[in-house]
Amino acid sequence: MVKRRPSGGEGHELFGDAKSSGINFDKYDDIPVETSGENVPDPVLEFSAEELGPEVIRNLELCKYSKPTPVQKYSIPIGLQGRDMMACAQTGSGKTGGFLFPTLAAMLRVGGTPPPDVGHGRSRKIFPAALILAPTRELASQIYDEAKKFCYCTGIAPVVIYGGAEVGHQLRELERGCDMLVATPGRLVDLMERGRISLSCIRFLILDEADRMLDMGFEPQIRRIVEQEDMPRERQTFMFSATFPREIQRLASDFLRDYIFLTVGRVGSASKDVKQTVEYIEQYDKEDYLVRFLNQVQDGLILVFV
Repeated sequence: MVKRRPSGGEGHELFGDAKSSGINFDKYDDIPVETSGENVPDPVLEFSAEELGPEVIRNLELCKYSKPTPVQKYSIPIGLQGRDMMACAQTGSGKTGGFLFPTLAAMLRVGGTPPPDVGHGRSRKIFPAALILAPTRELASQIYDEAKKFCYCTGIAPVVIYGGAEVGHQLRELERGCDMLVATPGRLVDLMERGRISLSCIRFLILDEADRMLDMGFEPQIRRIVEQEDMPRERQTFMFSATFPREIQRLASDFLRDYIFLTVGRVGSASKDVKQTVEYIEQYDKEDYLVRFLNQVQDGLILVFV
């Protein structure tokens, strides 16, 4: 694994504003979970140093994570047993931690695989041990931000690459070392074609929002990455999807082995902790209505999609 020494202010930058109040852990307990598959392990009820390791537990405490969400209760023991998993989980279910926690714990247990000696400096090829595929730069960045927190002071180096950004900076980050790669499919294929990334040491593969990746037309790139490059067949694979259409079922059948199927909440639904309202506004009045609505909001952040 890459040994990056954290800077003095990095910990405060990552955890200084960490709050657990925005996470409604109590309501998570009401979310139903169903599992199917052979020999499904029992769920965990709390974060344990015996299972996750002291480094991960320390970072969970710094993030003020008090207890696992339903998807994490199952994904942690599934992941630590080396099993593949297909999970249908809605946004807000804690699925990012659901794949990061067991993956990090497993990487810390077994250590890194020494990559082949194929050059140094700017010309050297990168051999990550874990690959997380995401459909958009926004989601990839969110996953990377979480990975940085949980990789803090572990010796595991995460890097994110995505399209629509200057490739030189991303290459420099890769050259510093990369154990866990978060990537969008297009940019990953680009850098593989340039000979800068090899997947021959991948032991952990995660596909997040797989249904969205297929909707965006990434299936050819995903199949090339998983089936046509040098990724080992002997790996652990997690797939996450909000829905489970026939295309996702085929992908799961092709990529996963003896996997456990996990559904968290109602498949395809929005989080129960989100209030949704619909307002019918005439086209000419939309901007004024939006301004009036925003002026009524006293606390919290606002995200406007246009």
